[in-house]
Amino acid sequence: MRPQHNGWSPERQQRFLDHLALHGNVSAAARAVGMTKQSAYWLRGQAHSQDFARRWDAALADTGRWIEDMALDRLRDGETEVIEREGVVVAVRRRPADVRLLLFHLKRLEREKQKMQEKQRRIPPDSASVAKLRAELRALCADPEDEAAEAGEGAGAAPTSASG
Repeated sequence: MRPQHNGWSPERQQRFLDHLALHGNVSAAARAVGMTKQSAYWLRGQAHSQDFARRWDAALADTGRWIEDMALDRLRDGETEVIEREGVVVAVRRRPADVRLLLFHLKRLEREKQKMQEKQRRIPPDSASVAKLRAELRALCADPEDEAAEAGEGAGAAPTSASG
């Protein structure tokens, strides 16, 4: 990452990317470093900032998994609700997870199941199929003159042996 004249120093860029990787939110990451999201997107789109763009993509690569993990935790444990009266905590209770969260998790599991089925469909061919294909390729690639010579020898040999 190279220095910029617009306030996006290499240090500021790195802090932005660290925040982006942690929270997955461009607006929040830009605010955290005292910049706007528009300037972040502008910098990302510049030809001289390809390294910044690659690092941006890498920072966001795992945020989807982080959100899924958080959803699964909430689904299992529910949410903690703190009840206060006049500034004093009077109770803490667990609320069960929202049905929408359960649906999100079920959809994710369905997507993973479909990915596994796709992988199973792409099973490599067995050795017998490979051997058969190789034999067919050899037959197609064989020199036609050699085949004609072999066919001629076979035709000439048959009458000689029959006459003898």
